[in-house]
Amino acid sequence: MERSELIEKIKKIAPGTPLRHALDDIQDASVGGLIFFVDDYKKYGQLMQIGFLLNCQFNPNKLYELAKMDGAIVVDDDLTTIVGANVQLIPDHTIPTNQTGMRHRAAERMARETGRMLVAVSKRRNTMTIFLGDYVYTLNSVETLTSKITQTIRTAEKYKEAFIEALQGIEFMERAGSLTLFDVVKTIQKGLMVVLICEEADFTIAELGNHGRFPAMQLAEILVNVNEEIENLILDFSEELVDQDSLEEVFEEMKSLSEKEISSFGVILRHMGYEINTASQAVEYFIRSRGIRFARHIPRIPLQVAINLGKEFGTFSNLLESTEDELKDVDGIGEKRASAIRHAIDVYKKSGEITIPGF
Repeated sequence: MERSELIEKIKKIAPGTPLRHALDDIQDASVGGLIFFVDDYKKYGQLMQIGFLLNCQFNPNKLYELAKMDGAIVVDDDLTTIVGANVQLIPDHTIPTNQTGMRHRAAERMARETGRMLVAVSKRRNTMTIFLGDYVYTLNSVETLTSKITQTIRTAEKYKEAFIEALQGIEFMERAGSLTLFDVVKTIQKGLMVVLICEEADFTIAELGNHGRFPAMQLAEILVNVNEEIENLILDFSEELVDQDSLEEVFEEMKSLSEKEISSFGVILRHMGYEINTASQAVEYFIRSRGIRFARHIPRIPLQVAINLGKEFGTFSNLLESTEDELKDVDGIGEKRASAIRHAIDVYKKSGEITIPGF
C-alpha cells in the first residue's frame, strides 16, 4: 500500500470532517459501530447480507442513528451515499486475525479479503480502529496527537540547527584545507534526519485534521532549503559528478532510507559512489568541493548551470580564481550571469562565508 494512499484515508476520519463527527457521536454514546467503505457494493455481494438497502445521501446524523442497529453500515468511498445498514459481513473465516471482539475480527478479515477500509468503533474499549488491507491502526485522541507533534517539531528543530551548524563547519574546514569525507557524511545524515522526521509526521498531521494546520506550517518552515542543501552536498562531494537526473535518483533513494540506514556511514557513502565503508576510513579521506553549492546560492543561477560550473572548473578553489571571460565559456552562462557570478565570488572572498537563502 502506498504511504500517500494511507494518509488520504486517515484524512477522511480526521477531526473536523463529517465522518469524524458521526464517529465521535457513536463513541460518546457507547453504542459501537462498524463502517465498511466500498467503491461498488455489488462487487462484495457474496461477502455480506444487507438488512436495509438505503442508497440515501450521506449525513453524519443518519450514520449515528443507523449505528444503533446491529450489523455494519456500508458507505461509498467518496462519502456521498449511505448504501445500506444492518449489514452482516461474511468474510472468509479462515483468514487469520489478532482481534478479540466479533466486530473487530470481522473488520480485519473483511479488510484483508477485500483491500477496502473499515472503521470499527468499540463499545467496550471506547476506541476507533482503522482496518485497511493488512494495516490496523487505532486512532489517538487530539490531546495525545498534539503532545506528539509538539515533540516532533522540537526534535526536527534541533536536527535543523545541527544541520546548519554542520554546513557552516564544512565551509570553515574547506577553507582551512581540513575537510574530510567524514564531515560531509555527518552533515548529510543530519539533513536526512530532518527530512525523515518531517515526513514521518505526515500521519500525525493527517490524523489531527483541522488541528494540524499550524503544526504542518511549522514543519514546512523547518524543511525550507534542507532538501536543496542535501542535494548540494551530493553534487559537491559525490565520487563522480552527477547530472540532474542522477541527482534526483540518488536523493530519492536517500530520502527513502530508514533511521538505522541513515546512521550507517557505509550506506550513505555507497549512495555517493564511494567504496569506503567505515567512518574511520572516511576520517582519513580529505576532500574538496566542486563549488556547485556556492553557485546555486547565487540568484537566478539554474541547477544545470551550477552543475556545468562544477564540471568546467572541477573545484571551488578553481572557480574562485576564474575570470569573467572564462565563466562566459561555460555552457548556459552569458555576460550577465558571468558578471553576477564574479560579483558573488568577490563578496565571498571579502566575507569568507556562503550566504544560504532562508537559513
